[in-house]
Amino acid sequence: MKLKTAVLLTFILMAPIQAELRANAESAPDKQELNVTTGKTVIYLNSSEWLYNGISYTLSRNTLVKGGVTYVSLRSVSERLGYSISYHAPTKETRVSGSGIEAAYRIQSKTYQVNGVSQVMKGAAYSDRGVLMIPLTSLTAAFHIPYKLEGNQIILNPSSSGSVSPPPVHNNEAPKAYFTTDKDQYRIGEPVIVTDQSTDDEDAIVDRKWENHEPAFFEPGVVEIKLQVTDQHGLSSEYSKRIEITSDILYTKDEYAKRFTPVGNTFDLNGKAVLSYQALPYRYTTEPYVLFRASGPETVNSEGILYQDTISGPTRFMIHHKNNLTTKARFYLIAHNNNDAAASIQIESEGMAGPTPYPELSGRLAGARYWESSITGNDQRNLQLAAGESMILFDKLNATAASPGDVLSMNADLTSDAPIQYTMLMVQADQDPLLAMPSLPDLDPRESIVRGTFADSTRVFQYDGIVGKKAERLPLTDNTTDPFQEGMDGLQNRVAINSGNYGVVYKIILNHVAPDTVIAFNPRGGRYFGSARVNQQVVDIKHSSDTQNTATVLYRTQSQEEKVEIWLSPAAGSNLPFSLLFLPLSDEPK
Repeated sequence: MKLKTAVLLTFILMAPIQAELRANAESAPDKQELNVTTGKTVIYLNSSEWLYNGISYTLSRNTLVKGGVTYVSLRSVSERLGYSISYHAPTKETRVSGSGIEAAYRIQSKTYQVNGVSQVMKGAAYSDRGVLMIPLTSLTAAFHIPYKLEGNQIILNPSSSGSVSPPPVHNNEAPKAYFTTDKDQYRIGEPVIVTDQSTDDEDAIVDRKWENHEPAFFEPGVVEIKLQVTDQHGLSSEYSKRIEITSDILYTKDEYAKRFTPVGNTFDLNGKAVLSYQALPYRYTTEPYVLFRASGPETVNSEGILYQDTISGPTRFMIHHKNNLTTKARFYLIAHNNNDAAASIQIESEGMAGPTPYPELSGRLAGARYWESSITGNDQRNLQLAAGESMILFDKLNATAASPGDVLSMNADLTSDAPIQYTMLMVQADQDPLLAMPSLPDLDPRESIVRGTFADSTRVFQYDGIVGKKAERLPLTDNTTDPFQEGMDGLQNRVAINSGNYGVVYKIILNHVAPDTVIAFNPRGGRYFGSARVNQQVVDIKHSSDTQNTATVLYRTQSQEEKVEIWLSPAAGSNLPFSLLFLPLSDEPK
């Protein structure tokens, strides 16, 4: 028998074998009964051959060493060892049993069960074109097959160790599924309160599967609610209960959605009908933050300076770039004091996300962290720059190298007491940015994504009228009601238009929001993943599809008029424009 290039594995079977082994069709002799004390089995790595006493058999998959772990086909090896094997669909486990022992495996799991007791393997089980591959040592451990290493062989010799008792069977009871409803009969649109009271002897329920577990129902009839619970050993039970939905209406589906959809969740609406809502008269004032927008080129193909300008006073940064090199890179924001005297920089708030391959995620998390920072003040600090000194700002920006294809986003505010030159650049991960900067080229934005410096980048809309008595909207970032900023590209010394007003902070101050009003975010331009600061709380906004016909709940007033303040900034990586909606809830039913 000619050996393959791989290492030889040799072991002597310990477990009692009742079944006969079938030989490979090409070379198999008549069936032979194996002798566990003298039979010698050889498995070749990177081969499907199984050799027993010089006779060749075939496994369904090659034995493979992956990540330092030797993997074998569970079914082939188990059957050749004489164990029975079965698949348990409810728990998605493949189970091997023999000699009073049962081992259970699941795909993509590093744990397996031996007689109901969880054990850890050296590597995760995986599927190779439908064949379950498992670490060989998990079988030897489960069935107590001792082994020793000799050169490039693993030898298992039960005759030297005597008989081994199987591990004790774990006495486990199946969990008990049970739930209650607050009523047995409900009106259409009436909230159904379900309380899960399922129990398990080990308090180890790992899975719950519900049917018809809805917060409310909108068709009359009898509904059967079902619950199936499963414990960590794969045992399960089911419980069901029927409730009646009458033809009486408490809330319509639309009314229910506006009233009960949780803050940060979405509800459906008629996107075309939104255009018929009355628009609030949008007149705004500004605050003197200068925006340093560095998002062009968005896809960075070479090392270089992404944007640079000199700004004094309140400054806002909006950063969004993708590393398109073939190697890892880091992004840096560098401040340089070109004055004859020292300068002070006060960091006010910051939010950074990435590196990540997902631009929408990067943009959303950067915005959410920026709002959180503005609420807590935890990132505030004072920096001093000596005359002629350069300093790297916002260490989180370059803490992790960006792999090829990764995106990084940042929103931040600071104030300086003197003109400071800010430079955004990208270099390979192992480069010193301060040493590299003098020789770096200025990169051209190329793409339609713009960069530039824009004055008055906080827009304040303060409205004293009553909002929410009827359906109303406030359209933003549309370049009609809300015009785009005009500024300058500090590198190319040309006019720049802030398309979408990315980086602009909108402070929406509504002094009189009517009772029972839902305030919602309605994207009008496509996918949108962002966040908002609403009355000192950060609310996530997530719209992946059919966006014009959905809205995210930002806030809901209660039984009296309220003042509501909403801060928004268009999220990097998302589409625009968007509108804020102000919708009255239905009258409370009697």
